Amino acid sequence: MTTTQDVSEALTGLGLEELRRRQEEAARLLDQEGVVYRDPGSPRAGGRERWRLDPVPVVLGSREWTEIEGGLIERAELLDLVLADLYGARDLLRRRLIAPEVVLGHPGFLHACDGIRLPGEHQLFSYAADLGRTDDGRLVVLADRTQAPSGSGYAMENRLVCSRVLPTLYRDAGVHRLAPFFRWLRSALQAAAPPDVEDPRIVVLSPGPYNETAFEHAVLARTLGYPLVEGSDLIVRGGSVWMRSLGQREPVHVILRRVDDTYCDPLELNPDSQLGVTGLVQATRAGTVTVVNALGSGVLENPALAAFEDAVARHLLGRSLRLPAVRTWWCGDPAARAQVLERLPELVLRPTAPGLGSGSVFGWELSAAELDDVRRRVEARPAQWVGQESATSDSAPTLTGSGIEPRRSVLRAFAVPRGSSYVVMPGGLTRVASDPGPARVSAAAGAVSKDTWVLASEPERPTGFWLQAGPATPGLGPGALTRGDGGSSTEPIRRVVTAAGGGHRDALVPSRVAENLWWLGRYAERAEAVTRLLRVVLDRRNEFAAGTSEPGTHALEVLLRTAEAVEATPAMLADAGARLVAAADGVRDQLSRDTWLVLGSLMEWTQEPETGTQFALGQVMQSLLALSGLCEESMERDLGWRHLDAGRRLERSLQVLALVRSTLTQARDTATDSLLLESVLTAAESIITYRRRYRSHAQMQTLLDLMLIDEDNPRSVGHSLARLTEDLDAMPPDGEGGLRDDQRHLLRVSTTLRLSRTADLAVEDERGTRPALEAFLDELTEGLLRTAEAVERIHVVHRLPQRPLPTP
Repeated sequence: MTTTQDVSEALTGLGLEELRRRQEEAARLLDQEGVVYRDPGSPRAGGRERWRLDPVPVVLGSREWTEIEGGLIERAELLDLVLADLYGARDLLRRRLIAPEVVLGHPGFLHACDGIRLPGEHQLFSYAADLGRTDDGRLVVLADRTQAPSGSGYAMENRLVCSRVLPTLYRDAGVHRLAPFFRWLRSALQAAAPPDVEDPRIVVLSPGPYNETAFEHAVLARTLGYPLVEGSDLIVRGGSVWMRSLGQREPVHVILRRVDDTYCDPLELNPDSQLGVTGLVQATRAGTVTVVNALGSGVLENPALAAFEDAVARHLLGRSLRLPAVRTWWCGDPAARAQVLERLPELVLRPTAPGLGSGSVFGWELSAAELDDVRRRVEARPAQWVGQESATSDSAPTLTGSGIEPRRSVLRAFAVPRGSSYVVMPGGLTRVASDPGPARVSAAAGAVSKDTWVLASEPERPTGFWLQAGPATPGLGPGALTRGDGGSSTEPIRRVVTAAGGGHRDALVPSRVAENLWWLGRYAERAEAVTRLLRVVLDRRNEFAAGTSEPGTHALEVLLRTAEAVEATPAMLADAGARLVAAADGVRDQLSRDTWLVLGSLMEWTQEPETGTQFALGQVMQSLLALSGLCEESMERDLGWRHLDAGRRLERSLQVLALVRSTLTQARDTATDSLLLESVLTAAESIITYRRRYRSHAQMQTLLDLMLIDEDNPRSVGHSLARLTEDLDAMPPDGEGGLRDDQRHLLRVSTTLRLSRTADLAVEDERGTRPALEAFLDELTEGLLRTAEAVERIHVVHRLPQRPLPTP
């Protein structure tokens, strides 16, 4: 059996140089995966900050972990009982085991949620605790996280990276795996459904891609296999919650929320919220949907409850807790307040809820004048403050620039229901201070994360299998297969078809997701077109900038004007790249890890864009082509992909039309036109095809044939319109019958293109212009813009701003 000493010696044996190399490797892997933490105060684009990982794990022995695990389960069970009582009988308040002011006056206690009970045995669904040690070495809970505990997804990413940078050590150490925890989480979510629902629809509710832990929300949704939704994706109708899916509404039975509870319903909770679902509280009250953690569970995060914890534990459990909270005094009690004010220089002073004070105050950091000011603030509103012992964190060996040094650390451990009790993630998320001394240990303060290894006392037995026996479960989407009787070997396999939307086969694609995929396709294609044209312009500039060739100089001038006209500039490329990444952020749960290998490099490039050399542009093009290939070869052909492909095909058509209009509607001398035709074909990725077909016989008519009409050329407008037609035909009908507006506009464009004669379009007038070609290109462009407008109007839900109702 491997011990913590064995792991420590193995790490020491690697040496500092090798550990730093593996730290760099870990950073590269995190960048490739696109692992970020959003700090709104960060100067980096969009508040993105790299998720930092120290490769030296925190190692816990089996015996030590067993004590921690038992203590966490006991705490979760106690808080579960407390939560049920506070929103039920409130016996604890009547007995004054908890001061009523601590609960009823706390902003986390939601009066609108009184009496609401979750189905099943638990009112507290997921629980997390921040663990540290006091100065005398006692393990204590620094804070309870009961509202929407974050960090489990980051813990899983840390484990994935550490197992790759320390593969031999990880394998030989016999570390408990994290995957079973997420399978238990999935099982608990299914069990939390309303009792009359056999096959619940479950979603993960996120505040959106700009939340600080948005990355984790996508990881959880992708790992659990549930849609990631925002408040605008959900609607309450008939007392039930529905998801706005393309062409239909899907019922929602369980919501794993990552939104603070007060923001979940602007009707009954915070009227200014743009993140919630109007009527959600009433739907939970009616029992048609289960929201976990339960709305109102944030009241348990009140640190003042720790002052009453022992009395409550003795009353409900008959014993004190094995893993207690850090010693706490509630200043609403006169005797406790006097003690806090007397000992203020050695205590931590905390507000009972965020927003009630200026944050935690560390008495030993204050001057005498500052201490007096704090005393006055406490005396003014004593019920809003608690004093706590200075037990802020444990200590963990951390790789620094000077070597391995101790750093203050906090372990966040996680628990979810399992039967009548709870199961704990073996390990959790450890964070260490970035600097020595009494530094704050939090992601916002620049803390570094660490993987937490729990060593198994014996070989771990696989549990919670993903593979299930029994009849086949009907799938969702166009490729889902099942048998007519749910598993009979004599019935032919058929595709699952939903009844809604005229038999349309796709489901669970929120309109917001479709919109992001639509723009992801458009910005990806726009970035490709701009990059190709910039590369052509750079080549021609290198070739003819000296002015020794008049046709070359003239061609370069035309290309420079073209780049300006179609906005093919380095700034436009950087903008398209940034918007592409932003659209991908909004559908992170829809994209594979391999896709984020590509997007991660694009994300880094958008923060410091470099477009001045062919090498830099080649790197961008490499990423864009890889993204295109992954979307084409690795994504399911559901309605989301149809929107992505439609955006790409429409944008490609617009870019080709703009390129041709800016370069070929004006005739020039033969030498200049030869250079321009070659440049246009290169920028449109059609030069090799043209040369293979026409060899050296370059003509305007054949170029227009290849770039506009020829559907066998994947870069032509004709090919893109054929694909766009397929995509729009696969989208749900609008309920009125016949062609939708988007299909109607596209049909006009396609018909105009097919009826055209390129020989007529190539004709020059006496001024050397091609008016027929110019008018033709303008007509196609206008039709495509109308098609795009119709797609966005019909298939994208635009949420109106919410306003609070006037108070009578």
